Amino acid sequence: MAKLLVADYGREDLLALGSPLVDTLRAWGHEVVEAEQSLDVLQHASRAQPDAILLYDTLPEVEALRTMLHQDTATQGIPVLILHEHVQQMRFTDMIVVDPRYRLGKSPRQFDSHELQRLLEAAFPAIQRHGPEK
Repeated sequence: MAKLLVADYGREDLLALGSPLVDTLRAWGHEVVEAEQSLDVLQHASRAQPDAILLYDTLPEVEALRTMLHQDTATQGIPVLILHEHVQQMRFTDMIVVDPRYRLGKSPRQFDSHELQRLLEAAFPAIQRHGPEK
C-alpha cells in the first residue's frame, strides 16, 4: 500500500471528531502521515517522502501549496491528489438540539469514497483495490 501525506485541516474545530479521510485510508491499508497546516505539508513532504500528497479542494491555499511542492526539488516528483470536500453546513444551534445527523459519531467534513478510490487508482495503478465497490 501507499504512504500518503494528508492535509486534513480543522481537526480542532467543532466536535474534534477526528478525520474520516485518515480513518478511511488507514482502513484501506495505507500508511498515513498527517499534516495540520500548510507549513506542516511542506515540512512533512520533504522529510517523509510520501508516495502522494492528498489535499482537499476547499483549502484556501491549495494552489499555492501545489506550486511550492512542484518547485521544491525534494518534493517535485510527489503526486498531489486533490479531493473534493463536501462540507455540511451547521449552525451552533444544530449542535445544541442534538439532531441525529450531528451526533458525536459523524464529522461535518465529508468526501466521496468512490472519488477517493479513483484518485488513488489513477496515481497507483498497481495497488490492489480495497475501497468501496464500484
